[in-house]
Amino acid sequence: TLESFAVLGLRISAYTFTNIFAWRRPYNTKISTLDGFIIVSYNINGTRTLLEPLGDGNKADVIKKCHILSEDLSASFKCISHDIAESIPKDHHLKASLDRDNSDYLYNANDLIELPGRKYDAKRNFINRLRSNFTYEYIEITPKNVMQCHEFAQQWCEDRSCDTSEGLARERCAVYEMLTHFEQLGICGGAISIAGRIVAFSLGEALNPQTLVVHVEKADTAVEGIYQLINNEFCIHAAQDFEFVNREQDLGIPGLRKAKESYHPVKIVKTYSI
Repeated sequence: TLESFAVLGLRISAYTFTNIFAWRRPYNTKISTLDGFIIVSYNINGTRTLLEPLGDGNKADVIKKCHILSEDLSASFKCISHDIAESIPKDHHLKASLDRDNSDYLYNANDLIELPGRKYDAKRNFINRLRSNFTYEYIEITPKNVMQCHEFAQQWCEDRSCDTSEGLARERCAVYEMLTHFEQLGICGGAISIAGRIVAFSLGEALNPQTLVVHVEKADTAVEGIYQLINNEFCIHAAQDFEFVNREQDLGIPGLRKAKESYHPVKIVKTYSI
């Protein structure tokens, strides 16, 4: 249940109930239990991948058992935390390796709110130019206006021919699920409106009491500085009570990695594959 995930003390974004739920169709997700642990399994293009077992106890033993129980001994694990990767024995055909592409970016919340110092000069300049050229409104997303974000997300995908890209098509499905079940999932969101039209929105939630995780950020790139603005405004309105902001992974996409690094993370939350 949603409540079960809320008490796990999560540090890695992949383990939020929202992510597991929203990506269940594109990832063919299955959930089962083993030795009192929750086991989340993906099947993407015929390849079975499992997340770290969720629960209290010896996770390394459960990972070994899952490996033995897999029909062809090829089941792999991803988004494994550092502590669990270190606990994996060096025998039993198991090998843990750093998965940089699926490691999370962690930032000081105050940095993303204030954009202080010279290292954020470029971000502030983008935002200031937008403010000088446009009058905009920041809108908190609610069940009453979430359909406007649906419409923007649909147009965003049409402009990029999402259906012709496997990755974008999967993301489109996940974003649809988050927006459709916005209230039930308990996530928060904010949007930028210019002349009565949504031009950007962001969705997030508490990853743990200290950390806000940002799941989705979409913007109209025809409006210069809009990504910098929605990032800043969403943090101003949603991250005030948090110490950190987790902006999830870069998936090994060079442009996305460059963008995430440009905000100067205080830590890369390392994840591993086994």
